[in-house]
Amino acid sequence: MLVLLAIVGTSCISKKKLTYLQDSKENPIDSVTFTELNHQDYQVQANDILNISIKSYSPGLTQMFNTSDQSRLNGSGGDLMFYLNGYSVSAQGEIVMPVVGNVYVLGKTITQIKEELSSKLKDFFTEESLFINVQLAGIRYTVVGDVAVPGKYIIFQNQANIFEAIANAGDITMVGDRKQVQIIRQTPDGVKFYDIDLTDKNVISNPNFFVQPNDIINVKPLPQKSLGIGTTGFQTFASILGVLASSLSVILTLQNIK
Repeated sequence: MLVLLAIVGTSCISKKKLTYLQDSKENPIDSVTFTELNHQDYQVQANDILNISIKSYSPGLTQMFNTSDQSRLNGSGGDLMFYLNGYSVSAQGEIVMPVVGNVYVLGKTITQIKEELSSKLKDFFTEESLFINVQLAGIRYTVVGDVAVPGKYIIFQNQANIFEAIANAGDITMVGDRKQVQIIRQTPDGVKFYDIDLTDKNVISNPNFFVQPNDIINVKPLPQKSLGIGTTGFQTFASILGVLASSLSVILTLQNIK
């Protein structure tokens, strides 16, 4: 019985491992706290797709610089149209625009790209009549591991947090480790790995709280998954009880045969 209780205690998954954004002892639940979001501007990577629209008081001149039809982008098949008509960042970190030519954007933020384009277009437009809009063609990311629906996803927003990304994948399963969710991220310096704890409410102030394009979110399994006994105390108890009952039945059968 002691062995049985020990196995049940170590096999079942506690509520503490399943609850997101938990309060610490220093910050009780009934306290009102304010957490500052630590947002980092995304730096454009190779193979990203940018949607760039240029508007001015001169429609004919503006059309020379716009390759995408915004009405088609906003309609059905927008994701495909972004891919076909957007500006793809080459392995050398450049996009090729009509008239302007090659523009180096690798490692730059959206704001910096706008400033670069404004500088290059000042010979064609007056500053007062020029409007430039630069957007990423959605936030594409991949979720693997112990989630309900692993796969590739896209969010058409300027920013998205880790909870939105995981919610699209159907949430983490009961045997997924919420305390060490791994983020694999491409950066100008190479691929970096980050671990974040989703059970801690201070994760909101973590700079990796916001998902970036091309992120891979890897949800690792808890040790209980490899044991294969049960995710709750009752399931574990029932599984072990079933094994004991089967073993006892075999023993009694062998004794009767003798």
